[in-house]
Amino acid sequence: MQTWDQIINTALLGTDKRGPGANELPAALAEAAAIIQQKTTDKEEQFLQTAALAFNYRQCGTMPLKKENVTIEKAAPEEKQYCSLLAVQTLNDILDSESNSLLQFWLQQCSDKARIVTPEFVPLLMNMGIQQKKLQHLVVACCGKRGEWLSRFNPEWNFSTASTDEDLWQTGSPEQRKLVLEQVRKVDPETARAWLMQTWPQEDAGTKIEFLLLLGINIGAADIVFLESLSKEKSKKVKDIALWLLKQIPGSPVVLQYQQLLQQSVTNGRKGLQVELPALDENILKTGIDKLSNNKDYTDDEFVAMQLIQAVPPSFWETHLQSTPDVIIKTWQKDATGKKLLPAIVQAVVAFKDQRWATAFMQNSHVFYIDIIPLLPVKEQEFYSIKFIGQFAENVIEHAIKREDTWSIDLTRAIFIHTARSVYQYNRSFYSRYIHCIPVGIIPELAKCAPGEEHLRSTWNNTSEYVTTLVNLKKQTIQSFND
Repeated sequence: MQTWDQIINTALLGTDKRGPGANELPAALAEAAAIIQQKTTDKEEQFLQTAALAFNYRQCGTMPLKKENVTIEKAAPEEKQYCSLLAVQTLNDILDSESNSLLQFWLQQCSDKARIVTPEFVPLLMNMGIQQKKLQHLVVACCGKRGEWLSRFNPEWNFSTASTDEDLWQTGSPEQRKLVLEQVRKVDPETARAWLMQTWPQEDAGTKIEFLLLLGINIGAADIVFLESLSKEKSKKVKDIALWLLKQIPGSPVVLQYQQLLQQSVTNGRKGLQVELPALDENILKTGIDKLSNNKDYTDDEFVAMQLIQAVPPSFWETHLQSTPDVIIKTWQKDATGKKLLPAIVQAVVAFKDQRWATAFMQNSHVFYIDIIPLLPVKEQEFYSIKFIGQFAENVIEHAIKREDTWSIDLTRAIFIHTARSVYQYNRSFYSRYIHCIPVGIIPELAKCAPGEEHLRSTWNNTSEYVTTLVNLKKQTIQSFND
C-alpha cells in the first residue's frame, strides 16, 4: 500500500512536507478523505485523521493466519480451589498500589493456603513475572493449571512450564537457575551442591562466581571437598571466593592451619596477652595473609594474628585458653594487646554466626558492635536495636530490613521516628518495599512518629496515609486467607 508509505514519511518529516492527497488514496477512501479536508484546514489534524482512516482500512484488509490440522488441547482441570472474593478484591487493590512487596506477600499467602487466582488475573500475573523474577515461582504456584497451559502460547512465560525445582535448574534461564539454587540451598544444601557439581564444567566464569556465592548459604563441612577442588580453576576470582568460603568452615584445612599457628603464637602469661609468631610458611601467605602491618598501631605479629583470628571459630579460644567467652572478653578488654585483637574476634563471631559469643559480647563488652545484632535472639535484637538506634540508626535499619519476619510495634515505632525525619532517603518506596516487615498494629502509633518540625510533619502526614493504605491491604490479605 503506497499510501501507507507516504503517511510514514510525513510522520517522520512533518506536515510541512506534502502528505497524501484525497486523490492519492484508494478509491474506497476518497469520499471519506474529502470530508476530512472539508471539515478542517489544520494540516496536523488532517494528517492524523487521514492516517487513522488509512490504518483501519489497511488492518481490515489483512487476512488472519491460517494453519491446517492445528489442535489445541484444553487446559487441565484445576486441582486447587480459587481464592475468595475478598482475596480477589484485595489483589486488585494491591495491583493498583504498585507495591511489589505487598504483591509478593499476597502471593505467598495464596500459595501457603494452596489457593489459585481466578482466570482473569493469570495473564496479568504472568506478565509481571517476566519483569519480577523473584515472583516467578509464586506466580506459577498461584496460576494453577491454566497458567501452565497458557505458558505454551507465549515463550516469555516459559518460566511456568518447569514443574519442579530440578526442571528449573536444568532448563531455566540464568536468573531462574540462580533463584532456584538459592531457594534449594536454604532447605536442602546437599542437593543444591550436587546440582552445582553436575553442571559446573559447563558454566562460564561469571556464572560460576554467582553460583559459588550462593554456596555460602548453610555452608558446612560437606562442602569442603568441592571447594578445595576449585583451587585448580583458571579464574582467580573463582579461586578467591572458594578460599573465602573455606575460611568460614570450622573444620576446613585452612582454618585448622590457622588454629595451629595461633596455638603456637598467642599465649596468656604474667605479662598479659603475648603474640610472638614464628617465621611464616609460604603456604600461609598464599591463603591471603599479609605479613606486614599497614597500621602503625599494630606490630607485624599483631597484624598477622588479627587476620588469623578473623578466620578461626571463637570457640577455639575457649579450648586454647581454657576459659569461657565472658571471662575472655573481660580479660582481653583490660589487656593492651587483647583490646587490639577483640575486634578480630567480633569479625569471627559474625563469620561463623556464633550466637553464644554474640550474646557474651553484648553482655560484657565496653564497646557496642552493631554487626553482632543479627546473631542474637529476636527479642534481644530488638532490645539492642531500639537502645542504640539513636547512635547507629542506619546500621539498625539495614539489619532490620534483612529480616524476613515482622518487626515488633516498638521497633517499628523507633524506626519510623528516624525515617520520618529523613523524608528524601526514606520515601514512599521504602515503606512499600518493606511492608512485609511492618506490623498491622502500627497504624495507631503513626501520629507518635511525626517529627517536631512543621515542614517535616506535613510530609510525614502524607507518608503515614500511604503507610496506612499499605498496612490495611496487608491486614485485608491476612484476613482473606484466614477466613
